[in-house]
Amino acid sequence: MPRFDHLKGVFGLLPTPYTEDYAIHTADLRAAADFCCRSGQHGIVWPVMVGEFYFLGEEERIRNLDAVLEQVNGRLPVVFGCSGVSVPQVLLFARAAQKAGADAVIAMAPARTNAAVGMDMFRRLADAYDGPIILQNAATYAPLSGEQIATLVDEIRQIEYVKEERPPGPKHIAEVHHLVGDRVKTIFGGAAGKFMPDELRRGANGCMPACEIADLLAKVMERWWAGDEAGARELHRRLLPLIIRESHPFMRYILKRRGVFTSTVERAPAGVGALDYDDKREISILLEAIEGDIDNYPFGPE
Repeated sequence: MPRFDHLKGVFGLLPTPYTEDYAIHTADLRAAADFCCRSGQHGIVWPVMVGEFYFLGEEERIRNLDAVLEQVNGRLPVVFGCSGVSVPQVLLFARAAQKAGADAVIAMAPARTNAAVGMDMFRRLADAYDGPIILQNAATYAPLSGEQIATLVDEIRQIEYVKEERPPGPKHIAEVHHLVGDRVKTIFGGAAGKFMPDELRRGANGCMPACEIADLLAKVMERWWAGDEAGARELHRRLLPLIIRESHPFMRYILKRRGVFTSTVERAPAGVGALDYDDKREISILLEAIEGDIDNYPFGPE
C-alpha cells in the first residue's frame, strides 16, 4: 500500500550540492530535503535536471537516494529521478528506487533518442518498478506528442502522473489535460514555476520547481486551491523577478543564504553565469518583496 495516495502541489527539486573535492555533499543534500519538509512544500524530487542527474555516477546517486529517504522519514513523498544516459541505466535506477522504497519515480527518454525509444523505455520501466510513474515530457529529451502520452497512459497502469514541460508549457498542459486529464491523478508543470497560474487554469494541479523558494510557490498553490486566485497571482507576481533569474548558481546562493547549503561548489564551472557582486546586490533588492512571506529559513546576510 503506498504511503501517499495522491501526489499534487509543489514538489521541490533538490539541486545536488558538492564538496570542495566535487563529491556529493550528502549533509547538504539531507539539509535540502529537511528544508522542503519544514518549509511547507508538498513533495521532493531528486535528481532531475535541477539536480544535474547527467553529472552523477550510478553508485553515488543510489547511495544518496537512501540518505534522502532516511532524512525525510515519510514526512513527504520522495520521487526518485531515474533519467539517465541510456535505457539500461534508467532501468537500473528504477530497480534501485524499488529496493529503496521511493514513493514514485520520474523519467524521460535519454537525450539523442526518439519518441519510439521513449515509449519503449516507459514500458520497460513499468516492469522494473511497480509504484507510481511520473512521465516527464521535456522538449530536449525525445518529447512525446499528446497522443503518444495518451497511448502510454492507456497501456501502463503505473503512469499516474505527467510532468509536461514542452514550451509553451500552458498550451501543452491544456493539450495533455484534454487527452488524459480524467485518467491521471495530477499534471505537473515545470519551468521553475514561471507560468504556474496559467498552468493551473489550464488543468495542472502541481508544479516541480527548484526548491530554494518553492515554499512560496507552495503558498501560491494553496491560495489557488482556497479559491483566492487574486492572492495567488499577487504573490506569484512578486516572485517572478527572482524566478526568471534562476540558474544553478542562483539556487545554491539562495539555499546558502537561507542556511540550508554550506557549499556552493559547482561540478561544471558556471563561467559567465556565476553570480557577481552586482547580481547578488540585485537579488537582495528583489528578496525584499517576499521576505515578509517567509515563515522559516529567513534570508541571511549576503
